Amino acid sequence: MNFGFCVPTFAGADDSHPRTPMLERVEVDALVSSVREVEALGYDSVWVADHLMLGADDSILECWTVLSALARVTSRVKLSPIHLANLLREPALVAKMAATVDALSGGRLDMFVEAGHEGSQQESEAYGFGWDNAEDRLEKFEEAVNILKLMWTEDRATFHGDHYRIDDAICFPKPVQKPTIPLWIGTIGGEALPENIGTDDQMMGVIARHADWWNNTPASVETIRAKLDTLRAACQIAGTDYDGIGKSLETQILIAEDSVDVQRLQAQIERLNPQKAFYHDWSDLHEQYIIGTPDEVTARLEEYRALGIETFMLWFMDYPSLDGVRLFADSVIPRFRQASK
Repeated sequence: MNFGFCVPTFAGADDSHPRTPMLERVEVDALVSSVREVEALGYDSVWVADHLMLGADDSILECWTVLSALARVTSRVKLSPIHLANLLREPALVAKMAATVDALSGGRLDMFVEAGHEGSQQESEAYGFGWDNAEDRLEKFEEAVNILKLMWTEDRATFHGDHYRIDDAICFPKPVQKPTIPLWIGTIGGEALPENIGTDDQMMGVIARHADWWNNTPASVETIRAKLDTLRAACQIAGTDYDGIGKSLETQILIAEDSVDVQRLQAQIERLNPQKAFYHDWSDLHEQYIIGTPDEVTARLEEYRALGIETFMLWFMDYPSLDGVRLFADSVIPRFRQASK
C-alpha cells in the first residue's frame, strides 16, 4: 500500500472545490515545508493538480513549475501531476518537460494524464486553447499518449495522426526511469453509473491499451467496484492484463484522534464555507471521502484495498494544519506497512 500527499497549490476556503476547505491563502514557504515534512514522515509520493484557474479567486500555482521546484527540495518521494490536461499543452512538448523533471528528480516522476473533463472548459477557453467535443478530446488524448511513449523511447519520433503531427522529434536526454516513465490515466467520480456507462467504456478502453496505472477521483466503494468491473471488461476486449494495471484512488481525508475532534473539524469547515451546501450533509461525504478516527479511516482503506486499490492520493481537509498528515503517518500508515511484511 502506498500513500501520497496532494499538494495544496490553491486555496479552497469558501470556494466550490472541497479539497482544501480550510486553506484561505497559499503560502509558498509553508507549501514547501509541508512537502518536506511529508517526505520525512514516510509518505510515498506527492501530487500536484493541473489547472490554470481554480480555487478562491481562481488562483492556483502552475503544476509543472511546482513539480520542477519540488524535484530539487525532495530526495525520495515520487512526483506527479494530477490529471495533466492534454488540451493545455502540445504532447511533444509535454514529453520533453516530463523527461526533464524525471532527470531533475533522479527518476522519480509518475505521469498522470487526462483527456480534459467538462470542468476544464472555462480555463481552456480563457487561455485561448479552445475546447473540443468529448469524442475529439478522447481521440486527441489517445494520440497524445502515443506521442509521449514514442518521444520517451525512440531516438527520433514521428507520428502522423488526425489531430497531432510530429516529424523526427528528439527528446534527449531520455527519462532516467527504464523502460520509461510510468503512465497513469484516470476516470472521474461516478462515471460508472448506468446513465454514464458509455463514457467510462471509451476511457477504460484507452486505459486498457496504454496505462500502467488507473486512478479514480472520490467515489464510494460501490462505485469503485463498478468502475473496476468496467476496466476488467475493457482489458478483456483489448487483450491486456487487468492485474498488470495498478489501481489508485484520489480522495479527500479528514482524520482526528476521536469522534469529538472529527465533528469539531467538520463544524470548522462549515463555518469557513457557509455557502457550500455539500458540507451540510456529512453522511453523504462519508460515503465518498475517508473521514473519521484512525480506526475508522483504517477500516475504510481496507474496504478499498479489498477491491484492489494499491495507492491513495490524499487531500487532507484540515490543511494548512498538519495535524491530520502527522496523525495518519503515525497511526494509520504503520498498520499497512506491518501488514505487507
